[in-house]
Amino acid sequence: MKKIESFGASCPMGCPTCATPNNSILQAISELGLKARVVNSNDIGEAQERGVTRLPAIVIDGKVRSQGKALSVEEIKDILRQTEEEPTGGEE
Repeated sequence: MKKIESFGASCPMGCPTCATPNNSILQAISELGLKARVVNSNDIGEAQERGVTRLPAIVIDGKVRSQGKALSVEEIKDILRQTEEEPTGGEE
């Protein structure tokens, strides 16, 4: 099972760019029929530990896949398809 971390979903700045990723991630997972654990965080320290330097960001199985841009559902689906071919590093 993939572990998807969404950073910025509750950004203290309240901008719509950071609020978008969570809904788009959930929609992409649903449309692809994937099983994944989604974790939302606005902890800047935790994001930095993962290598994130800009919000919003998506980290999948410990690897930063996108940052500083609100992705469309299709873009997230493309990223998820790419990661399906890689071994999982998330928790089962």
